[in-house]
Amino acid sequence: MEPHAATDSAFLDIATNLLAVILIVTLFALIGGRPQSSQATHPLAPVPSEPRFDEPRRELFPPFSRFYFVRADHVLPWDQDAVLDELAAHPQARSGHTWQGRYQWQPEPLVTRDIDSFRLQFFLDPVPHTEQTPEQRGRALARQDLALLLDELRQAKQQHSAAVFLVWPDGMNLFAALYPKLREHGLRFRWFAQDPDQPLLIGRDPAQFTHYVSYW
Repeated sequence: MEPHAATDSAFLDIATNLLAVILIVTLFALIGGRPQSSQATHPLAPVPSEPRFDEPRRELFPPFSRFYFVRADHVLPWDQDAVLDELAAHPQARSGHTWQGRYQWQPEPLVTRDIDSFRLQFFLDPVPHTEQTPEQRGRALARQDLALLLDELRQAKQQHSAAVFLVWPDGMNLFAALYPKLREHGLRFRWFAQDPDQPLLIGRDPAQFTHYVSYW
């Protein structure tokens, strides 16, 4: 064997051994640096805290709104079905009446999207129409029936629906008693102070579907 060949072989052996040592040291360093899981058998033993990385969750679609009128002595859900029945019965009319009040279509701007959009105003009558069924009259929840309202809102929460309270000046005291109960039960809601001559504005716009939580 030539001298330079023996020298190259010796250097190759040294490099190989050195690389093996580096790999072993690196492996022990990785194993020793891992967080050790601990087990506790005593029920009062402290549990070691671990770093948490909570990813925020964004709602892809806001909850559906259910409207409630808060007056001096009762909370009255808005009867949307009555409006739909009137629209179906008179499809060409741009306004009409229900037992709760008057509705009116609003002109809407043109949109370049393949989605139906609309705007509708609803004016609540100071006194509900006299021609109403017992079922409709029973929809008005009196001050002593707020527990029924809370049960209704809890069921609506499971259907991805939340309440919007429109509070008249004479209903502020009633809503002040209802507000802490809504917070206590973890219910999601919004509320607005309502002027007596201010209508309820209902609408659907593409932004409700293209933006996160447009109204909530």
